[in-house]
Amino acid sequence: MKRLVAVLVAIGLVAGAIVLRRSLDGEASGGADVSGDGATTVICGSELRRVCDELASQSPSVTFRIEDEAVTADRLSNPQVTALDADGWLAAGPWAAIVADNRAAAGAPALNLGAPSAVLGRSPAVIVAADDRAAALQGACPSGVTWACIGGFAGRPWTEAGGQPSWGAVRPGLAPPETGAGLVVWSQAVSSQTAANGLPAIWARNDLDDPVVSTWFDQLAGQAKRSGSASNDPLARFLVAPATFGAVGALESAAGPAVARAAGRSDTRLLYPEPMVSAEVTLTPAAGGDAGDLLDALGGDGVGAALARDGWRVAGQPPAAGIGGGPPTGDSPGLPSAGALEYLRQRWEAVP
Repeated sequence: MKRLVAVLVAIGLVAGAIVLRRSLDGEASGGADVSGDGATTVICGSELRRVCDELASQSPSVTFRIEDEAVTADRLSNPQVTALDADGWLAAGPWAAIVADNRAAAGAPALNLGAPSAVLGRSPAVIVAADDRAAALQGACPSGVTWACIGGFAGRPWTEAGGQPSWGAVRPGLAPPETGAGLVVWSQAVSSQTAANGLPAIWARNDLDDPVVSTWFDQLAGQAKRSGSASNDPLARFLVAPATFGAVGALESAAGPAVARAAGRSDTRLLYPEPMVSAEVTLTPAAGGDAGDLLDALGGDGVGAALARDGWRVAGQPPAAGIGGGPPTGDSPGLPSAGALEYLRQRWEAVP
């Protein structure tokens, strides 16, 4: 009897050790199986929809949830949320840093995330305009065509900006700062105005409250909303009907290939305003996860190749048609702090 008991105890100890080992292994792996069925789930910013659709077709075990970056950021900024509800977050722009800053400002515990990947792709903010509108703006903007200059003419007759009476008013096309493209383009616009106003190009929250900058921002944002670009994709509308907007803000990744594909749009150009500001794509894993392992699950080097095909500048990958016509992006995105970017979003929402 004693021998039987000893055997049972030994079996129990071995089984317990196996369960413990599996538990520890699961923790070390970062919980890569959120669904529990062997699949990997990644939140994909809407700016990267085409990239994620391509990766999904090549990796059946990966599920991508497409969301505007601001939707994800606002959900994760909620103090009641304690973890990323996926294995990773692929986004264009410093959205994970915005979440961290929002939670700190609210006095909430930091959201436990894994270390983000290195930058996977970059794309500078550009201005897209028809040749005749661009030529008029170049004459009206002696320091270069920037949103600082365009904002001063926004809503006014084109004749004041060197254009034709038949063009009507100067209508700016800028998407809301709720996606990777929208946030970076708006930040670039503010940078152009602070630089023109003698303030740092990499601006701070208080710079946006400067009376001159604030008045300019309200005029540009108000006219962008009234022109209809706040609820639509202004670049897509512009490519169909160029007269819709006098100038459109976009990322080169979207504008370059789109203009190159539009054979009948040889009268459309991309302008690279100063100071240069870029969107950067990174992959942030859930707590305990490893960005390198998650990239492997998404296709390894195929991620960079998919980004390059979609118009992002990726080291070691050939550029897509229409990409690279402007200056190099450099190693810095040229963006302000996460808190300043969140304040930009709040200011934009407050403009009627």
